[in-house]
Amino acid sequence: MYLTRFAIITWLVITYISHVMIKPDQTKIGAATPAKLFTKLDAEEILGSPAHITDSVSKKDASTSSYLCGYKTDVKDPKSGKIGAIFFLFEAYNNLDGAHKRYSDVYLSNQSHGAVAVDHLGDEALYHTDNQNFDLMMVRKGKYVFNIKVNKRTSTTSLNALKKTVKRITGQI
Repeated sequence: MYLTRFAIITWLVITYISHVMIKPDQTKIGAATPAKLFTKLDAEEILGSPAHITDSVSKKDASTSSYLCGYKTDVKDPKSGKIGAIFFLFEAYNNLDGAHKRYSDVYLSNQSHGAVAVDHLGDEALYHTDNQNFDLMMVRKGKYVFNIKVNKRTSTTSLNALKKTVKRITGQI
């Protein structure tokens, strides 16, 4: 019984340590933090409509720190009937190889579905869309990788605002 209790407690401690929830402001990227790189204003400019946050979570494991946030529009788009949604994922890897592998895995798995490389943006970047429902931009710069994905494209979604935001974030990391 003691060994079983010890094993369970040990497992719980190891699981907790390997999935420690950290505050978004604990991972610094230059003068910024992941939570400050992509804001509600950015989401609203890209979605073209007032929005509210739906998700905000940070995680840290042995090789990566990550921050994910999501926003949805406050109202349905009258033309498309959709509620716009956008997600920002920022990952800081302990080493360059981890970041490069993450980017390469996503690019290679989506290349045959229309993902294209974007030149002059970070060290590596891609854009992927189905021209109807989603737009995804992913950038790797050094050991950092971030994605911005419009998951519910509406008539007010701005690809120009998405590109502008991605370029600004890339410049900040």
